[in-house]
Amino acid sequence: MDELGPHWSNYFISVVPIQMCYLNSNEARELLQAPDPEFSLRYDLGIIDQILTLTRCQPYLLQLIGWSLVNLANERQTQLVTSDLLEAAIPTAFTNGEPYFTNVWTEFTGASPGEVTAGQKLLKALAEGHPFAVDDDETAQAALRQMLRYHTLERKDGGYRFEIPLVERWVRERAVLT
Repeated sequence: MDELGPHWSNYFISVVPIQMCYLNSNEARELLQAPDPEFSLRYDLGIIDQILTLTRCQPYLLQLIGWSLVNLANERQTQLVTSDLLEAAIPTAFTNGEPYFTNVWTEFTGASPGEVTAGQKLLKALAEGHPFAVDDDETAQAALRQMLRYHTLERKDGGYRFEIPLVERWVRERAVLT
């Protein structure tokens, strides 16, 4: 995308956007276990379920974690993905997926600078386990509506939570309030 120039969006003038949030668990398992007929990496008991939970079967994040695991397994000369390997792959995924996570942090949090700031504060508070209120704050309410619409957050048990645990972890560990 960097090489397309400043008017890259003109190339997509007739594109019809479709919404695609998550794969079903069987599709996600197949993507991780058999992305290629010659794929030989194996997963320790429960690791696939951990990855599905961590990514909520979001296609890009599945690919990102899978790619990070394959590279790390190759470096360590192993064919078995363990919990330790998965934990070691997450920082690599955060680094290589930085444009995605940054986009969630800067674009999905609000439609105006004030909403983005309010949205980022809400995400940071939620990721760190602190309560937050948006009662009479119209800016924060607008940010919250956008984050719900963009599947960053979801309503749960009368409150809100991150839809994707890996995004929550990125916010907790890497996001910086501006």
